Amino acid sequence: MSATDLTASPHWRFDHLNLRGRADDAALARLFGGVMGLRPGYRPPFPFPGQWLYRGDEAWLHLVQPSPTQDPQPRLGHIAFRTDQPAAALIERVRAAGLAHEIAVVPEQGEVQVFVPLPGGLVIELDAPADPAYAGDGVYRSRLARGGS
Repeated sequence: MSATDLTASPHWRFDHLNLRGRADDAALARLFGGVMGLRPGYRPPFPFPGQWLYRGDEAWLHLVQPSPTQDPQPRLGHIAFRTDQPAAALIERVRAAGLAHEIAVVPEQGEVQVFVPLPGGLVIELDAPADPAYAGDGVYRSRLARGGS
């Protein structure tokens, strides 16, 4: 990818919010189900428990069940945005910005996830369309990559 390709601004949209919390938490159920009208729906076979809550056919909230050793109180996991930019171009943009990141592929769907940790603990997930170059073996795992090339 040339430097001029990195100057073009890709199209982005909000995709979802990820919370770590118990699916049976009454306050979460009242807010997201009762007040906001989100409903449980399809979730890819990730190797950790959780639930996806939908607004219509869009998954808006990804709730991840905390492990027995984690605090059960709801906590922000990450905020996700989606681009139509190819995964390789997205990853090159993140590397060119010198950002540490992890790369993962969603099981069954093949979408590429790039997790960028920011100072203070906030994580931003950047999602790109499925890319055969990142298909892997179908087992969900992330690969840590450092900033830079």
